[in-house]
Amino acid sequence: MAVTLTDLKAELKSNAYAMLTGGDDAVGERALEKSRIWLKARLTEIGIEPDESDTVIQQIVLKRALYELYSYAEQESVAADKRDDALELIGGYINRAAGMKSDGQRLSAPAISVTKPVRE
Repeated sequence: MAVTLTDLKAELKSNAYAMLTGGDDAVGERALEKSRIWLKARLTEIGIEPDESDTVIQQIVLKRALYELYSYAEQESVAADKRDDALELIGGYINRAAGMKSDGQRLSAPAISVTKPVRE
């Protein structure tokens, strides 16, 4: 399920959305489009196609769209927070896809060991 304008609006109080977009839903739609383009650029460079049915991907799209809205409204300090949120989420998503923990360590995998009995 793709993130919709309704989903984006639900992330904000109605007066905040109106202030950020100037009451123009085309601004909100453009923020979502730019968010998807950014996400696709980040993921396809490592061979992952974004899947908006994934709840993490949905949150990344929403956080980046919020960044786009706050940036559009020239509220750079709030925009930076939203950008950082999106970057943190995408970093975790990429690490998970690559089999890495957030600290850069590999996720544990079952270890298999085969030994031969020692004969005396």
